[in-house]
Amino acid sequence: MNSLSNYYFLFRSFIVFSSIFYIQFCAVIKPPSGGPKDTTPPYLVSVDPPSGSLNYKGQEIVLKFSEYMDSNSIEKGIRIFPILQNDLSIISKGEIVIIDLPDDLEIDQTYVINLSRDIKDEHGVELSDAISLAYSTGDKISKGSISGIVYSEEKSSVHLWQIKNNNLEDIYFTNPTYVTDVSNNGVFTFQYLSNADYLILCLDRNFAGMLLNENRMKFGLNWNKMISVEDDEIITNINMLMGNMNHQLKLLNGEWKGNNWARILFNRSLKNLNKDYQLKIVHDNKIINVSNSFIDPEDESSLIFIDPLLETKPENFKVFVNNLYIDKKIYIDSSSVNFSFSDFDTSLINLTSPKTDITISPNNLNEGEFVELKFSKPIPSNNKTVYQLFKNDTIQVKEKLIIVSPMQVNIMPQNNWEPETNYLLKIHDNILQDSTIELKINTAKLLRYGGLKIPIEGEEISSIGASLLNVENKELKKLSFVNSQKELHFNQVPEGRYTITIFNDYNNDNKYSFGTVKPLVPAEWFYMIPDTIEIRGNWDIELPMINVEKLHK
Repeated sequence: MNSLSNYYFLFRSFIVFSSIFYIQFCAVIKPPSGGPKDTTPPYLVSVDPPSGSLNYKGQEIVLKFSEYMDSNSIEKGIRIFPILQNDLSIISKGEIVIIDLPDDLEIDQTYVINLSRDIKDEHGVELSDAISLAYSTGDKISKGSISGIVYSEEKSSVHLWQIKNNNLEDIYFTNPTYVTDVSNNGVFTFQYLSNADYLILCLDRNFAGMLLNENRMKFGLNWNKMISVEDDEIITNINMLMGNMNHQLKLLNGEWKGNNWARILFNRSLKNLNKDYQLKIVHDNKIINVSNSFIDPEDESSLIFIDPLLETKPENFKVFVNNLYIDKKIYIDSSSVNFSFSDFDTSLINLTSPKTDITISPNNLNEGEFVELKFSKPIPSNNKTVYQLFKNDTIQVKEKLIIVSPMQVNIMPQNNWEPETNYLLKIHDNILQDSTIELKINTAKLLRYGGLKIPIEGEEISSIGASLLNVENKELKKLSFVNSQKELHFNQVPEGRYTITIFNDYNNDNKYSFGTVKPLVPAEWFYMIPDTIEIRGNWDIELPMINVEKLHK
């Protein structure tokens, strides 16, 4: 009986031990959880039949990627050009994608399958570059190509149209013949192009493949009006700068705020607004000219105006806007807006900017640097707001004050800021939410300045200009044009790293033009110096001679 019990005990122990060993073994081969996030872009491993195949009859094309792919992105990210009348059949199975083209393809036609950068793996990592695959239904495949760089802060795409008639302006508002995405370093390439003339345009990648809408889309053109591709010709240096939206200026609505002020909202920034525009209130068959209006310092698309009529809720009134221009090109001749009304705003005034203590870099220039104080509501003109500026918290210094508008005041010490010093600004007023506002202002080392010279060579260089853009602070820009010594000269440049863009100001408007599609005007020629330039304090840098004619070829 005891031997039987011992046998049973040993057998049971063996079973338990085996179970534990099995569980541990399984745990060893199980992929570990967590770990670093997958950021490696997927890539195309193989294509069957291979790209470049001739006498293609429309059979299935099998793509194999390096990892499992997101099926939704596959369906959205595959395009075929020329565009087919019927929908493309696409099946996604893990790392395998099957594309089934129809049998009724055109004879002697090269079809390009574009794998856009919207295609992602199962972890959401997109392709590093757009991929083009080509199949010819004849015995020859087109091998022409167009490539270049798009300079843009946003993810970009490029549209290409093959010209089939002479009505060039309307082509931009049709479906593009080809579409491709721009890589992270700005490069794009169109391959397998036939002998033809083309138009090109860059735009935000969110609008890739869509019809152009000038009022909703940023875009840019190349400086060539047309690009001609000869048989199997490889064309490079088709570069473009992304422009700004070219939408018209429109009134959106008006808001009554009470306490004698109201706001008009526009669809775009009012920066560089002309000063001789007119605002008129029409109320009870009376026309009242508004004498006090200004751009909201916290919202450049908003125009604020003040009038005693607005102290109480004015029923049935309109505001007319006349002769409102931006940069002398974008304007409203005459327009009116109705107002929405809310409850009377009884809140006190806040300091909206700066919201926290700040650090500034003083300079040794005569103009100095102001701290911009922006408020949530207009400060009445008869109000006695007190501004006090202290050095090291206790030593009061005389301030220089500029009232930009009833909602913005600029302030600095009368004798400029001292470097590496602590300042304290106190604002006193009983109409403020905090009757006393304190703001600490620390100054860094004295900002130093340098200079830059760029000698320019060529026959016609009188319209050559250059823009200097600070890498860390995009608001810091400098502009220069060729002088009588045939050089671009930048003075008093704050030290830092800069990019340099040289351009030909054909229309003499003292800025770079991105081109227009109707009327069709190409962009101005430009050249982006590939390396950033470091400006050092108290140093003048001279770059090697630049021959613009050689660069333009």
